[in-house]
Amino acid sequence: MFRYVLIYFILFSGCFTTVAYSPNASAQGITRRFSFGAGTQLGFGDQAVVGILGSARFMGVAGFDLEYDFNRVTSTPPRNPREINALHFVPNLKLSGAVYFFRKRRYATYALGGIGIDMGADYNRSNLFTGAAVEFTFLKNTLTLNVGLRFYFPRPVDVEKQRERLVMDGTPVLPSYTDYYNFDTYQLFISLRYYY
Repeated sequence: MFRYVLIYFILFSGCFTTVAYSPNASAQGITRRFSFGAGTQLGFGDQAVVGILGSARFMGVAGFDLEYDFNRVTSTPPRNPREINALHFVPNLKLSGAVYFFRKRRYATYALGGIGIDMGADYNRSNLFTGAAVEFTFLKNTLTLNVGLRFYFPRPVDVEKQRERLVMDGTPVLPSYTDYYNFDTYQLFISLRYYY
């Protein structure tokens, strides 16, 4: 057992070093131990959005993003909706984590996921999202252009609450789970960020 754990740590530490620092790249900008950035973004999907964001990165291998869009995509449904599409929306406040797959000298790919909140609703309305993106770096890793795709899903607790309401309403056939969890709600985004 110890042998397998040792092999795992050797492989993991090798992957971490490979991801954190690319050949011939000095630790500047986003590849520094801690770096913070700010920028703006555009989103395309059901409706175009414009927003601002703040980012934190740790050696260019992981990080957090906080994004706020100035225009909302959807209107607020009733507090206890019976329609499936009421649970599918693009939120205007998003908190996400990012994990990089690898980093080359000029670009990197990463996965992201987090929670979105509809700030325009008068009750707690939120969902989950996941996606992937490519990050292109300029000016010694201080300026980045990010292009990515996100998919939004309802929270499992909201799905189960809606299904319980439908049962209490006497609905003879409940919707399939694939009606709730699918790739129909998406957002393409482009962001420009400056790290220091």
